[in-house]
Amino acid sequence: MYGDRLTPTAASVAAVLRDDDLLREIFLRLGFPNYLVRAALVSKRWLFQISDPAFLSRFRDRHPPRLLGICVGHPSLYQFVPLPRPPELTVVSRRAAASCNDAFAAGRGQCIKHCRNGRLITGLYHDGRFRYSLLSPLLAEEPVVVLPPTPVSRRDWKDRPQKAFTEIFLPEDGGSDGITLVNLWTVGGKVSAELYVLRSGGWGVPATAATELELPVEQHHATFLKAMLPPVHAKVFLVTTFGFTLVLDLATASFFTLELPVGVGQSYKISCADGSGLYLVNVDGFQLSVWLYQMTGGDNHAGGWLLVDTFCILDACRRVAADSWVPKNGDFFGVLAVGENAEFVFLDHVASGVLFYIHLRSRLAEKVYQRRTSGAGLAYSVLDHIRCSPFMMSWPPIFPALSGGPDQQE
Repeated sequence: MYGDRLTPTAASVAAVLRDDDLLREIFLRLGFPNYLVRAALVSKRWLFQISDPAFLSRFRDRHPPRLLGICVGHPSLYQFVPLPRPPELTVVSRRAAASCNDAFAAGRGQCIKHCRNGRLITGLYHDGRFRYSLLSPLLAEEPVVVLPPTPVSRRDWKDRPQKAFTEIFLPEDGGSDGITLVNLWTVGGKVSAELYVLRSGGWGVPATAATELELPVEQHHATFLKAMLPPVHAKVFLVTTFGFTLVLDLATASFFTLELPVGVGQSYKISCADGSGLYLVNVDGFQLSVWLYQMTGGDNHAGGWLLVDTFCILDACRRVAADSWVPKNGDFFGVLAVGENAEFVFLDHVASGVLFYIHLRSRLAEKVYQRRTSGAGLAYSVLDHIRCSPFMMSWPPIFPALSGGPDQQE
């Protein structure tokens, strides 16, 4: 027996555990946010170190949020499809799959409106309007939250719009406070929008924005807006039939136009780049292109598009699709979703009903979903009806409540 004396090994371990700098370096190598949560449960001192914003920023730079799977399908027919992940994320992925699939089964007829940072907003159309709910599948103890009824649009109902959108988006900071509702409509070349932000006191008074576009005569009674993409850097991008995207700046409640790269049509998605930049990913035939646009300061037109990558996806997709796809000229791919910093893209090959995942850095392709087909062997649904929402691990991690000082041990 050595009494209270420590062996040399134990003394070395104790010295490390008393050194906050060394502790942070050890925590930095854990690699997965769920391991940070486990470590934070050891003591208040460890929780204090791990939950420090400076440490979390370093951890995120080294270990970006992980993609666990996708919520894919059609309203009332969604399912969570896990993607191959490291064994360390198996439990987390199973929890997300079980929680999502239970929610989809319980809410027949609902549609996914937005998915971000481990949370989902679903909408159910009832009595002439949508009812929205917030789901947090990774937090087993957190129930489904029914959002307050959304305000009725204040637009002039005497004007019949050519196109009207109502979309709801989760905040970009990863939290649940600050959900944004966007009502948008067009009458001729005029585009109008109302912006509501959900706070503790409800939806509040809307901000409004409007712009007038010069349209060719033949377009005055046609639909020129095709889709509303989720916000990136507090800007909503509207897909048009022209060679530009119409941008709604949520911070200033104003519109501006952003020219697209030459040759980019209507099948593209935009994601955030580091700083204030944007990535745009599109596919033309079998050629996939990645573009970068840098917005600096307050100038929304500062950068210009830079082609940063382009490659042919034919061989990679054909290799993983096996017998479900015979490529041919004129094949059409739809870009369904793009990850932050253009890390990955999900593509829909409509003719075969195959959804592909492509990791854009390594160019690794995976077949992740096969849509059901009709008796004629054609895709059961068209591109506009399929929905694909990448499901990411939440960031920052949800830690236990911190009380007392960092030197208090549990």
